This record gives sequence, structure tokens and C-alpha cells, in this order.
Amino acid sequence: MKKIYIFFDHLIKWGAYTAGVLILITTVMTFYEVISRSFFNKPTSWATELSIYAIIGSCFLGSAFAVRTYSHITVDLLINNVNDRMKTVLAYISNTLGLVFSIIFTLYGFLHVMKTYSLGVTSSSLLRVPMYLPELVLPVGGALLCIAFIMQIIDGGIHKGGEHI
Repeated sequence: MKKIYIFFDHLIKWGAYTAGVLILITTVMTFYEVISRSFFNKPTSWATELSIYAIIGSCFLGSAFAVRTYSHITVDLLINNVNDRMKTVLAYISNTLGLVFSIIFTLYGFLHVMKTYSLGVTSSSLLRVPMYLPELVLPVGGALLCIAFIMQIIDGGIHKGGEHI
């Protein structure tokens, strides 16, 4: 069981690394587009579209890591004013609700990707990207979120804030 836990933790980290690479790629593409448009008066037909896909991918692939490291935005007014037992109960409730949301999101994301694939939908740009490819980050990111919330439920601990890994 410990090996599975470690494997899933590494999988979530790889999602975060991929998100970071996508952000770096977006930066390079945007820089290239600015230089190409400003200095050479030759805008690209691909940089904006691919940058959008990369930013969306980085959000969905990195969200599980944010859950695991408590790096997401939280409102802790209630948490800071209850005892430790209630904090634990609230942690289980919030992680369970997050898991339910993630399961629904993953399921509908997968169904959406399958429908897009079966219909053969492509982007309306000159690239004609098959839309199921960039949309695949929806169920993949959702699955990573499910794993992250399951791991949070297994851990069960109380987050004290400011503890980023």
C-alpha cells in the first residue's frame, strides 16, 4: 500500500512538473509572438492558440499538486476559530466534497472528450487542431485531483497554514 501511495504522490508531482513546463513553453511562445509581430511585422498563426491550450493544461495538471501542498486559496476564518477535533472533522468534510466534485468533473470531462473525438471536432483556426487533444487535460487533471483528495482523506491531518512543500 505504501508503494502505491508513493507512486500516486510522484504522479501528482509529475503533473505539476508538466504544468511548469507548459508555463515555460507559453512564455517562449508569447515572447516569440511579440518579437515576430513587433519587429518583423509577421504575426504567427499558431502562438496564441497553442498558448491558450498550454495555460489551460497547466491549470488542470497543476491543481492536484496545489491540493496536496495546501497551495490553493483558502478561507480559514472558521477553521481558525474551532478546536482541533472540529478542524479534523471539517478537513474530512471538505476533502470528501472535493473528491465528489473531482469525480463528477472527471466523469463529465471524459464524456466530453469522447464526444468531441467521435464528432471529429477541430479548432476553427488555421491549425485545425483536433479538439479532443487539448481537452484531454480535463479528465487527466480531474483524475489527478481525485487521487490528491483521496490522499488527503488518507492523511486526515489538520492543515495549519503556510506549510508549503
